[in-house]
Amino acid sequence: MGMGMGAMMGSGPGGAGMNFGFDNRAFDARRTDQGPAAGTIEQWTIRNPTPMDHPFHLHIWPMQVVEEHGGPVEQPRWRDVVNVPAGGRVQVLVDFTRFPGRSVYHCHILDHEDAGMMATVEVR
Repeated sequence: MGMGMGAMMGSGPGGAGMNFGFDNRAFDARRTDQGPAAGTIEQWTIRNPTPMDHPFHLHIWPMQVVEEHGGPVEQPRWRDVVNVPAGGRVQVLVDFTRFPGRSVYHCHILDHEDAGMMATVEVR
């Protein structure tokens, strides 16, 4: 199992309101933000320093929630959307042993996604 990415959701003042993104970057379809190796299982820590909850959605690869609310979960469970609470974090395992290729992860609040809170992942 690899130690994966630590995606940090974020928002800040922008010229026309709020700017949203991951790891202090707005979405750019030309950029690869995460590049896990095919055949691996990674543990991802998703942090949310903002004052609002953000539902995190990863396309293609389901996530197994292993930690939330500051501690381990009793019964790990599979999700394709995980709520990351304001000022909190969630840890998930992601199985990249199947389905190589390129996809995205994003905030499942469509206004936030449209404002740039989306990133790419490419499994090779």
